Amino acid sequence: MRDIIIILMPTLPESRKTNTSIQKKTHSSDRNSRYPLILVILMAFGMIGIALWNAIPKPPAPIPTATVPATITSLPTSSGVAGATAVPYEALTQSLAHSLVWIESIPRTSFAPEHGTGVILSSDGLVLTNAHVISYGDVSGEISASQVIGTRLVQRRVDVLGIAPCEDLALLDISGDDYIPIAMNPIPDIGLGTEIFILGYGQSTLSSNVSIGFARGEISRTLVTFSPYQALIEHTAELLPSDSGSPLFNRMGEMIGVNTLMDVQGRGRRASYAISQERIQLALGYLRTQQSPTPNYDLAIEDIVVHRLTDYFDRHCYTMSLNADVPLVVSVTPQETQLFHPILAIYTPQNKLLYEPVLLTADKSYTQIMTIPTDGNYTVVVGRTSTTTTGADKLGDYRLTIRQEN
Repeated sequence: MRDIIIILMPTLPESRKTNTSIQKKTHSSDRNSRYPLILVILMAFGMIGIALWNAIPKPPAPIPTATVPATITSLPTSSGVAGATAVPYEALTQSLAHSLVWIESIPRTSFAPEHGTGVILSSDGLVLTNAHVISYGDVSGEISASQVIGTRLVQRRVDVLGIAPCEDLALLDISGDDYIPIAMNPIPDIGLGTEIFILGYGQSTLSSNVSIGFARGEISRTLVTFSPYQALIEHTAELLPSDSGSPLFNRMGEMIGVNTLMDVQGRGRRASYAISQERIQLALGYLRTQQSPTPNYDLAIEDIVVHRLTDYFDRHCYTMSLNADVPLVVSVTPQETQLFHPILAIYTPQNKLLYEPVLLTADKSYTQIMTIPTDGNYTVVVGRTSTTTTGADKLGDYRLTIRQEN
């Protein structure tokens, strides 16, 4: 009862506040006796609240996922990643066209010029193209490379830095600087069905009618090999004659190959072929440094193998160490002398044509004798004349003898 009286006590006048304070102090022990009860009540309410909260249904926890690092790129991707924005082909091709050149050369044995496409690799004018666009170095006069700038065709002077005849690649140096190099992907992630496209000068065979063409398709096979090519990329984008040397792009606008030929010999469905980055990087490794390829032929070992050139574009490359001022004797003896006509060429340690290709004939026992100017690793290339409609002519079996005579 005393507690109730204290709580309901009316407000005292200002003069009696002091007494009230003393009175409260007097009954502090009684208030302390209530604290355990209040604490018990609060704990009871807390336990009830927790029980009610646990009774409420909760959404399932999300499944843990691995963290994927973000990839920063200004070009589109064909991987179908959510949120990726594809750059329209029109914008992509307009940008990449600045990194291409139109190449013209005249073979020594012909009046008709050869045309193709070149890819700018560096700002100071390194250009990569097919070796057959410049006739493997066997040209008459100068090679020209031109850029389409607006409506003008601007011609550049060309120096041949090196040729890889069995990779069908040539590295050129064009005059000028401040070029826009192509973006290469040296280790591209490609597979069957990968979307690709090409840019090239197509059927541009006259300087008055030079224009870039576009085609797209998919990769239909990888790691295709037929001599002399290795690890080719087969794709469905149609190539035109002057597309030789043109770049093969993935959907991100990265160069993943160099187009080299179309299937015109009936190996199956009509297809296009590009040299893979694996082979491109291998060739650039020695072309840029003007070093020879790794030797693959030993003069000390007798060659008893019957070699076969399977098609008109087939070439066999034999790189070996040769001594200066010692006659080099090369014999390429056909198995079918009436059907197969071998052609011989030699390249210097700096990968440049040393002697013009020569047709080996029966009256000289299919043998050529040459002089080597300096010590080094030279590449002997054996090719053949174009095929005819004769079925047996599609086989080019021969025996090879290479020796240096003191």
